[in-house]
Amino acid sequence: MIEKLLFRKQSEEIIKLYKDKNVIKILSGIRRSGKSFMLRLLRENFIKTGISENQILYIDFEDFENAQYLASKNLYDFVKEQNQKVGGKRLYLLFDEIQEVEDWEKIVNSLYSSEKIDCDIYLTGSNANLLSSELATYLSGRYVNISVFPLSYKEFLDFYAVDDSNESFLRFMKFGGFPGLKELSGSELSLKAYIDGIYSTVLLKDVISRNKIRDTAVLEKIILYITDNIGNIFSAKKISDFMKSNGRSLAVETVYNDINYLQSALFLYKVPRFDLKGKKLLETMEKYYIADTGFRFQLLGFSDNAINGLLENIVFIELLRREYKVCIGKIGEYEIDFVAEKNGVREYFQVSYLLSSEETMEREYRPLELLNDNYPKYILTLDDLPESNTNGIIRMNLRKWLLG
Repeated sequence: MIEKLLFRKQSEEIIKLYKDKNVIKILSGIRRSGKSFMLRLLRENFIKTGISENQILYIDFEDFENAQYLASKNLYDFVKEQNQKVGGKRLYLLFDEIQEVEDWEKIVNSLYSSEKIDCDIYLTGSNANLLSSELATYLSGRYVNISVFPLSYKEFLDFYAVDDSNESFLRFMKFGGFPGLKELSGSELSLKAYIDGIYSTVLLKDVISRNKIRDTAVLEKIILYITDNIGNIFSAKKISDFMKSNGRSLAVETVYNDINYLQSALFLYKVPRFDLKGKKLLETMEKYYIADTGFRFQLLGFSDNAINGLLENIVFIELLRREYKVCIGKIGEYEIDFVAEKNGVREYFQVSYLLSSEETMEREYRPLELLNDNYPKYILTLDDLPESNTNGIIRMNLRKWLLG
């Protein structure tokens, strides 16, 4: 399928911050999140700045036409040949899904260190641990990781050329932000099939095959449990106990291993809890969020009962997109959905569908009222009410915050 290029502001930021800097640029994210889009946008922007097309090598290593370059020697010879053609001018190497190349870390190290080939290197990959561990071995301190997520809500509106509305946000929450969905007819069946294709590829290539998992049925049941409990606190032991109650014995260690594999494939994010009074991370009972809410629709369908968890998921991914470090806050018997820190500044977030009762308002406001600091505090909801500020606690529309 030929995909329409999507404008993403992040591509301009990458060029501004890192173009021609002596570091390897790694764009990491779950499959189909837009990493290839980003490389193509970088290519277009390089050309606009006057760089010759001959100086830019874009290779998708999952395209069968490029199968010969999966052998690292062939790839190195090709780059060396291109270097000769441009007379030693700087090459811009855009390598998509680099982990498919045999001994990829060695060739990247060789190109980076070469005194004969002047190159600026951009890589994409779909496995966090593989990229970080292997590059850390060969290129410690000489690369930067750039996270690429599926479309934000703002990008979603721009890409689909629609206005912000309840209907637009419902579609975003339900089907998620994978850019390739735009090419489909729009029927729920076709959208679900596309997301299922992404899910199956991630599961097979990035989790099962890479980690040599034999009991795939258990893995999928773990995924279903986690997806059905987005926004809830639980532990690996709780999953193990749940499986045992359904007649399937499962060691806690197996649950931990499978969760780690899903995290490495960038399908899943674990968020630890932080005791705000004791000022320490808690070692048990964390929360998990998925890379895109479309997976929830694909695996379990959509229901009103899932909305609170999905809203939390959307806010969490947006905080990561904005480069915050995020944890769950615990203050006494209360919980704060997200404690987000960036550049030494902390912000607190409570996320709720609607503040429709006194009980809900007490649950959302009380933890923030207990905090004894002057950092920003937000309650994000889908209530269609004017923004308010009560004793320093700002309640605002969640969609407005996403677009801010």
